[in-house]
Parts: sequence; structure tokens; C-alpha cells
Amino acid sequence: MGHQSRSRNIARVRCLALLSTGLLLACPGPSSPPDAGRPPVDAGPPRVVDGGTVGPAQWGVVELTQRARTTGSRTTFSARVQASFLEVAAGTPNPCVERTEGACVVRVCNLDGAVQGIARRAGALTLEGALLVDGPDGGLDGGRDAGLDAGSTLPMDDGGVLTLVPTDAGAFAAVSARLFTSGQTLNLRAGGDEVPPFVSPPLSAPSQVTVRFPRCGTTCPVVSRELPLRVEWTDAPVGDVLVELVGRQVSARCRSIGLEERFELAPEVLREFPPTVEPGDATLIVSGVSTVSFDAGTWDITLTASTPTLVPLTLE
Repeated sequence: MGHQSRSRNIARVRCLALLSTGLLLACPGPSSPPDAGRPPVDAGPPRVVDGGTVGPAQWGVVELTQRARTTGSRTTFSARVQASFLEVAAGTPNPCVERTEGACVVRVCNLDGAVQGIARRAGALTLEGALLVDGPDGGLDGGRDAGLDAGSTLPMDDGGVLTLVPTDAGAFAAVSARLFTSGQTLNLRAGGDEVPPFVSPPLSAPSQVTVRFPRCGTTCPVVSRELPLRVEWTDAPVGDVLVELVGRQVSARCRSIGLEERFELAPEVLREFPPTVEPGDATLIVSGVSTVSFDAGTWDITLTASTPTLVPLTLE
């Protein structure tokens, strides 16, 4: 027992002795045990699901992701462009199951939950209308080719044209820069290879969404799975806001009209998630999002731009 605990107990014994003489005193309470923090959580064994089969299919996905970080009066941006083109044979196992709950789609996947297929090449990809803003407003740090994977290039010209040279697995580029502003028109072109050449319909870039609640202070929020989870934001676009909760095996994707600036995840959705073993095992993601889908021959192509804000959560 430490010196402070011994002193507190001695003071309590003396106080109780004085009480027997009729004096009215406020005696100190018993020593409190040290706070051991959140008790260990057992989330149980991994879930196993059977989603049947998928295919034959040819899917192409190109994602433009832009994040903003504000420190004091300075806002910096980082952006990522990622493309993949996958050919899936008939009868390919589907490792996920989905159900609809209100405005949400709840998806449960096996731990190795990815549809297996063959990556195909689409040739050089050109994004027209990109910004890549230099200086404080764009937050460019370290040059325009910062953070590129080997095999990708990111040359820019004054007309806002960004070109990615693909690898066998697709194409990827990451920069510390601003890629687009709200309402900016973006177009994607593919030179063609195993995937036919294509030109996307114009995509109107989404606004940056600022999450007002919940937010991380000294710690990130602890959320009960038995109560609705309120989500609020500002600076929302007129179009859709995507509210996602993502765990190790479960995810929920919920769409809300941007002008509403609030959404509630129902307990029926939250209970699909196991309690988190470690803080941050579940992440709330709130994004302005714009999407166009189109065909390139027999290929189904989706082009998406989003502005995610991430809030790590603890579910109990």
C-alpha cells in the first residue's frame, strides 16, 4: 500500500473514533481502487458467411479521394486516385452478404472478404479538370509526385490534366495537394488495353463535409450499440452525403440528403457490429460523394469522387 493510501486510512480511523464522542464530522470515504481502464472485450470468433456466387462480370472502379485537415488557420489537402479493373469468372464465391435497413446497406464479409478475379489493364488513365493546387490553399508538400507508387506517374499541365500510367494491378497515385473543388467538372479517359478505351460522363466534384458530431477530443467517442448514433455535419453539398461505419467484418453505408446535415444510425444497424476489442476497430466515415456509372463495351465502370472525414469509434 502506498504512503497516500496509508495516510487516508489513518485519517478515516481517527475520524470514526471522534464520531463516538458525539462530534459531527465529515469522514473521508474508503480508498478508491485504481482505474484499470476499459475491461478486456471478447468480440467472439470471426463470422463466417456464404454469399453464394457471382460472375461472370467485368468491373472497373476509379476512386478519387480528397481529405482536408485544418490546423489553426491553415488547411492542407491530400488526394488519392485509385483504379482497378477486375474480370470475374462465373461461379466465383461471394464472401459477403448484404441486407437493407432503412437508408443503410449493411454488409457482412468473411475476414478474407474480397471477390477473386483477374486484374486487367485499361491503358493510361487521364483525369481532365484536376487542380493539384500548389501553395498554402492547396497544401502541397514535397512536390507534385509526392507519395507515388512505383510504376505510376503524375504529370500535370496547365489545363488540369492528370495522367496515371497503370501497373498490372491497376493504377494508384497519392499526393499532398488539392485535387478538386466543389462543383468542379471532372472527366476520365482510358487509352484502352485489355479494357476497351472509354470516356466517362462528366462528374461534378463533391463538397468537403465538416463533421460536427461526433468528434474526437482528448479521446474518441465510445458508442453504445443499443442507442441511435447521431451524426451531424456542416458545409454539406446539395447532393448526397455518405455516412459509413466500417469494422473488421461489418460495414454500413447510409445515404443522406446533404441539406439535412444530420443522420442517425439505428440500433438495428449498430447491433450488427461486434464490440470493438481495440479503440479504432470501428471507424465512422462521413463524405460528400459524387458518382457516375457507365459501360465500356462489356465492362461496367464506376467513377467516384469523395471527401471523407474519419472518426475512430469504440463500440460497446
